[in-house]
Amino acid sequence: MEALRTVSTAAMPLLLKARMFKPISSLSFSHRKSKSLLLNQTQFPKSKFTKFNAISPSDSTQPAAQPEQETETGSFDQDYKFDWFSHWYPLMPVCDLDKRAPCRKKVMGLDVVVWWDKNENEWKVFDDRCPHRLAPLSEGRIDQWGRLQCVYHGWCFGGSSDCKFIPQAPPDGPTKQKTPRKDLLILLCTPVSPGKSRLISVIPTKFWTDDLFLPRWKNHMIQNLIFDSDLYLLFVQERKLMELGPSNWQNVCFVPTKADANVVAYRKWLKKYAGGQMDWGTKFNGYLPPTLTREQLMDRYWSHVVNCSSCNVAYKGFKALQISLQVFSITSVAIMAASKHGMISSVSRNTLAAVAILCFLGSKWLSHFIYKNFHFHDYNHAFK
Repeated sequence: MEALRTVSTAAMPLLLKARMFKPISSLSFSHRKSKSLLLNQTQFPKSKFTKFNAISPSDSTQPAAQPEQETETGSFDQDYKFDWFSHWYPLMPVCDLDKRAPCRKKVMGLDVVVWWDKNENEWKVFDDRCPHRLAPLSEGRIDQWGRLQCVYHGWCFGGSSDCKFIPQAPPDGPTKQKTPRKDLLILLCTPVSPGKSRLISVIPTKFWTDDLFLPRWKNHMIQNLIFDSDLYLLFVQERKLMELGPSNWQNVCFVPTKADANVVAYRKWLKKYAGGQMDWGTKFNGYLPPTLTREQLMDRYWSHVVNCSSCNVAYKGFKALQISLQVFSITSVAIMAASKHGMISSVSRNTLAAVAILCFLGSKWLSHFIYKNFHFHDYNHAFK
C-alpha cells in the first residue's frame, strides 16, 4: 500500500526552539517523485528552518548510519544510544488522503501538513505553521492555481515552499487608496482566563442599516460563523507561540508588510511594559488549559446562547416548534392506527399520513438547523 512516512532530526526540544522562518524565500522543500512518499526532515547547522524531503521507498531501505559493530561478547557498543528522531515512521496511506484539501498529521510530536501539488503532480509535506503568524496551514485550502493557501491572511506557497503571493504586498506596487466605506464594527475583548476571552461586538445601526431587517439572533449567527472561521487558527497559533516563547514573537513570525504594523506595535508594547504576556496575579499560573476538541472549542450554546437574551429566546422557540412537529407527527400516526376501517375516509387517511411524514421531516430538519446554528458548526476552509 502506498503510504507517507516521516523521519526527523535529533534533539527535538532544541529543534522546536530553533525553527524560525526568516525569510520565506529561504524555506526550501525538495522532493523526488515516488509511488510511496517518505517525509525526511533535515536540520541544517547554519539555518533556522526545517526542510522536508519526499523520498522513494528504496531510500528508506538504506540505513541512515552504519550500524554499531558488535563486540566480541556479542552485545552492542555501550556508548550507542538509539535516536528516535532519525528513523522512518509511517505517516498516512496515500489512498486515504484527499487531493482537494490539506491534511494535518502529527508524528513524534511534530505537526505536519500533507497536501497535493497538482503542478508537480506529487504529494508535499510541510511544517504545519505559516511563517507569517504561525497559523496552521492544514486549516487552509488548495487554491485554483494549485498553491497551498493559509486562510488566516491569504499567503500562498508553492511546492518548493517558496511564497508565491502575499495579498497585503501586491507585486505590482503599493496598494491603491480605496474609498472608505461607511460600515463600522466595534469589538471589545475582555481577558477571562489563560486561553479564554470574552468578545463583545457593537454595530451602530446608522452605519449598518441593512441589518435592521434581520432579527438580532440571526445577526449573531452570522457573526459567530465569521468568528468560528478564525477561532481554531488563533487557538493553534497561541499554543505554538507559548511553546516557542512569547518574548520571541518577532523571531518566529515573519511580518514584512504594512498591514502588520498595528500587530507589531502591540507586541512591542506588550513586551516592553508587560513582559510579553498578561499578568494574571495569583489567580492563574499563566499556563494554557488542556487542548480542546473542535466541538468543545467552537461550542456556541454555553459560550453565547445561554448568555444572549435574543439567541436564548430564539433557541427555546425553535425547540418548542421541533417538539410540536414531533408530537403532531406521532399523534397523526396514532389516529390512523386507532381508527377502525370506515371511520375515516381514504382521503382523510392519506392526508394524515402525508402530514405526519411532513411533520417528521420538518422536525428532523429543524433539529439539524438548531444544532448547526446554536450548538456547533464546523468550519472547513478548504471547501469554502
